[in-house]
Amino acid sequence: MRALSRIFSSVYTIVILVTLALSICFWMFGPFIGAAFSGMLWRGIGVAILWLVALIVMLVVALTRGRRDKKLTDEIVEAVEVDTADDAVKEELADLKDKLRGAMTKLRKSKLGRRHLYELPWYVIIGPPGAGKTTAIVNSGLQFPLSDDLGRTAIGGVGGTRNCDWWFTNNAVLIDTAGRYTTQESDADADNAAWLGFLGLLKKYRKRQPVNGAVIAISLTDLSLQDEMTRKGHALAVRRRLQELREKLGVRFPVYVLFTKADLIAGFTEFFDTLGKEEREQVWGFTLDLGKSTGKESPVDGFDEKFSGLMERLNTQLLEKMQSETDHQRRSLIVGFPNQVATIRQVARDFLTEVFQENRFENRQMLRGVYFASGVQEGTPIDRLMMGMAQTFGIGRQAIGSGRGSGRSFFLTRLFEGVIFPEAGLVSADDKVERRYRWVRRGAIAATVIAVAALSTIWTRSYLGNKALIAGAESQIASYRAAAANIPGNPIGDTDLPAIVEPLNTLRDMPGNPTVNDPEPPAKLQWGLYQGDVIGTEAAQTYRAALSQHMLPRMLLRLEEQMQANMNNPDLLYEALKIYLMLGLQGPMNADLVKEWMQIDWSLAYPGAGRETLRQDLAVHLDAMLSQPMTKIALNGPLVEQVQALLAEMPLAQRVYNGIINSPQAQSLPQWRVTDIGGPAVSRVMVRSSGKPLNEGIEGIFTYDGFRNVFLAEALGVAERIQNESWVLGERYEAEQSEEALLAMSRDVLDLYYNDFISRYDSLLGDLDIVPMESLSHAVEVTNVLSGPTSPIVNILTGVAKETRLTEDRSVLSSGVAEGASEGVSDVASLELRSNLNIQSQIFLDALSNSAVLSGEGREPPKPPGAYVEERFSWLQKLVERPEGQPSQLDQMMGNLTEVYQELNKLSFNQGSTDIQGQGGAAIQRFQEASARIDGPMQRWATQIASGSSGITADGTRASINALWQSQVLPFCEQAIANRYPFDKRSQADVAMQDFEKLFAPNGLIDSFFRDHLLEYVDTRARPWAWKRVNDTDLGISQQVLEQMQAAAEIRDAFFAGQPTAKVQFQITPEALDPKAQGVALEIDGQSVMFQHRNSQPRPIAVAWPGPVGLARVAFDPPAGNIQNEIRKDGPWALFRLLDGAEVRNTNVSDRKRVIFNVGGRIAIFQMQSGSVHNPFALPALSSFSCPTSF
Repeated sequence: MRALSRIFSSVYTIVILVTLALSICFWMFGPFIGAAFSGMLWRGIGVAILWLVALIVMLVVALTRGRRDKKLTDEIVEAVEVDTADDAVKEELADLKDKLRGAMTKLRKSKLGRRHLYELPWYVIIGPPGAGKTTAIVNSGLQFPLSDDLGRTAIGGVGGTRNCDWWFTNNAVLIDTAGRYTTQESDADADNAAWLGFLGLLKKYRKRQPVNGAVIAISLTDLSLQDEMTRKGHALAVRRRLQELREKLGVRFPVYVLFTKADLIAGFTEFFDTLGKEEREQVWGFTLDLGKSTGKESPVDGFDEKFSGLMERLNTQLLEKMQSETDHQRRSLIVGFPNQVATIRQVARDFLTEVFQENRFENRQMLRGVYFASGVQEGTPIDRLMMGMAQTFGIGRQAIGSGRGSGRSFFLTRLFEGVIFPEAGLVSADDKVERRYRWVRRGAIAATVIAVAALSTIWTRSYLGNKALIAGAESQIASYRAAAANIPGNPIGDTDLPAIVEPLNTLRDMPGNPTVNDPEPPAKLQWGLYQGDVIGTEAAQTYRAALSQHMLPRMLLRLEEQMQANMNNPDLLYEALKIYLMLGLQGPMNADLVKEWMQIDWSLAYPGAGRETLRQDLAVHLDAMLSQPMTKIALNGPLVEQVQALLAEMPLAQRVYNGIINSPQAQSLPQWRVTDIGGPAVSRVMVRSSGKPLNEGIEGIFTYDGFRNVFLAEALGVAERIQNESWVLGERYEAEQSEEALLAMSRDVLDLYYNDFISRYDSLLGDLDIVPMESLSHAVEVTNVLSGPTSPIVNILTGVAKETRLTEDRSVLSSGVAEGASEGVSDVASLELRSNLNIQSQIFLDALSNSAVLSGEGREPPKPPGAYVEERFSWLQKLVERPEGQPSQLDQMMGNLTEVYQELNKLSFNQGSTDIQGQGGAAIQRFQEASARIDGPMQRWATQIASGSSGITADGTRASINALWQSQVLPFCEQAIANRYPFDKRSQADVAMQDFEKLFAPNGLIDSFFRDHLLEYVDTRARPWAWKRVNDTDLGISQQVLEQMQAAAEIRDAFFAGQPTAKVQFQITPEALDPKAQGVALEIDGQSVMFQHRNSQPRPIAVAWPGPVGLARVAFDPPAGNIQNEIRKDGPWALFRLLDGAEVRNTNVSDRKRVIFNVGGRIAIFQMQSGSVHNPFALPALSSFSCPTSF
């Protein structure tokens, strides 16, 4: 059964079966595929090709598998990396590599049961040193294919495994690892590195199932004689090796525990001595249920139950064994053997528990079974019962035999061949590799099923599809007829194209329509049953008729409406007439031109994304109509004649010129843009006064390349174009075909081009301005960019000069007609050039050279093409020209502009300076003077730069003055006088005299600030003071600030009179006293002025202010009890407060004031005469002054 399964699972069998099925289907149903396969010959060829492909596939599979096996065997050897710094590891891996090379060489030569090495199950055997792993393999009774050539010891050593041995049997590969790989006690680092390298080999070359299982070999001698700690250490080492196998290989494999050297259990040899060969090959042990191995229960849970079963079978055989044995000593050993075996239960369980105990941090191992075996019977048996008694009672151990047996193996053969090898499929494959193989298998199976199912259903689908095709065509024809019935017929009076789109779509989408569809029919409808060709022929005829009946007339009517609506637009009218005549078959058809016109028209008539589908449908219908013979429709003759007559009124030169500059070649030229030429920073320093964006440039036809490469070439073809399109204007155009008319037209075309060329650049240069400078930092930035190495001014002017040097030969054109045109400077009539041109083109060359005759007395030499433009921009050529390496005028201007930038930059770093005279004024003036001597936009730009820089300089000066004022004067000024008398008449607080003197005295804060920072900008002779313009620039400080400065100066003159402290000298003379009073006393800071009726003549009394007392009082005598007798004011400004309460009148002398005191109805009059014309007692500035907050 296994062999049969292997045969049907073989890829070769699958390929043969699939090929056989396909061959039968192809042979039977070939005629339905096509007429070509109706004969037996072609069907036989098809079947042969199928089998050839199958043979190639099987050959490729065989070669691939062979290469894979060779690669596996070779690279396992070569992949043993010996390049390591650790000598021990290097020696170990080199030894392993040599051993593998010899084994693999022999293995590839063997048949190995005709199975590839990769397909065999692989098992790894691990265990501590001396556990008997190799002995168990050698005596297992397995067949080793290489033993005939190498002997058994060549592939596996009996006396001990230094590294690892590879045992190749007919049914599996056994990898006998060295015991030190398990314990890693001798040299932990070297052993661990070699062990991990070994696992890496397995994973690399057997990705899907690196191993099919692991066998743990443990000697019962070690379990019996070792102490608990040693035993536990071995168990933990085995556990770690299993965990490393699981983690590194990525698969879950069955684990078989083999307790070796069972013959060393006392009584083993005597008990089993009578067993025959077949009985010795049986298994002694137990296999756990698969559910216990893979379920949630601990794998060790079933150990006791299974072990008890073993004990029961031993006890069952005990009586028979005793009766057959006559030697009493051997009989005693047989009797005690089951008890000896029972003593192993605990240590075996403890060992298994340590190895397979579950841990949430480690992967669960699949313990598959526990078995006992003996390879050879050597050594002294162990009596565990006597060992226990000896330890308990202190008696000596007794000898129980020499331990020499027959050398036969017990319980090994069927263990491998009957238990372990058949369970090779229990290993889980690596998820990633298994997923890939699973999908490959699924794909192969699916492909086979699909192929068979497809061939069995394809004709059914084809039949049903063609039947549906015919039904659908009938339905579409019916739909079209119903829709066409609602479309207005002849005469057509509308241009409603959307109304006809759906009916036309119905015909277009009919199956098999070769007009718009790919004539190749769908594959699913072929196989000999396709009816689309018949349907398609009828559909194409109906579709073409519908296009001519419904779409073409409406397009012509739309063109008629456009011509009637654009009688004042000759260019559009000419193109519309041309398209109209083409569609009316009255002129040569240019399908691309018609499509371009209609697409533009439809994008305007049916705009928006919502009508994108409509526009696409119309484009498809138009393409189909133009690709087939069209029906000739009568045109509107009177309209055509009217348009032709109107177009004839337009000068031919203008129409030709429009055709040149609007040609696709001209439109494809890149524009000349300021943003491209001016440099990366042009948008930061220049704007267009019209508001247009800087990137709106000049058409490419109006550049040097446009003139030399396009205009000249297009102009030379003008005559041919005129002749080719003469049909558009009809008979009226014949009169313009004479040589004289063509010559005049050619000159007119040139004049139109030259004028537009000059106008484009003049308008652009006149539209460019320097950006307004908003601040000092902005002015620095602008002048820095304008004067820098990539100056936009230099780039723009140089760029325009380059584009206008049209006569310059830059070797752009090297051959052909256009080169001949450029060389017309001196030899435009050369026979070589003219022989390549027709008569009309030669006439145009004559126009280019401004003369049809190039020689003759009194005639100037012919001017080259473009000379007129170059002459108009000669001022620009002079501006940028560098004669003999000398700087150009523009270079000198840039030098002056650099000085302006440097001065402004200094000002930006020294903004505290308020000297406007030296802040760029001289540099700006030199820049303006230099610009006045040149022509063109540079003069305007220089004025803009100069005015902007001067204004910014003034702004910087004003800002500096303002900063100084706000930092040096304003804080103290506001603190000293704000809300204080006499500046605030209502305030009860007085200005301290020291603060008053500090603020208003000569050389005080205000006086010093004005003298140091403002005096040069103020005309103090004017009344009131006025600002002066410096460098034709106004500082921009408000007049209110200047009024406060003037008020401060008046306060200074009135109170200080050239001295650092405030002092006012004045005289007081009593003039009159109320009769109701006998006398009056006026006290001012300790100085008294008395006046009584008995005094016959009042005398003037000199008084000084301020005084030491800080008191001002006026008192009448005698005092009256029921009225006020005096007025008293205290403080340094007491006198001014007293005067505020009196009535002060002017006299006919400006320095004298009459003061009237009225106290309680009694009046006293005094005359006050100041010692200066600046009278502080009637000073408006004293009450109007306030500290300016900013300038």
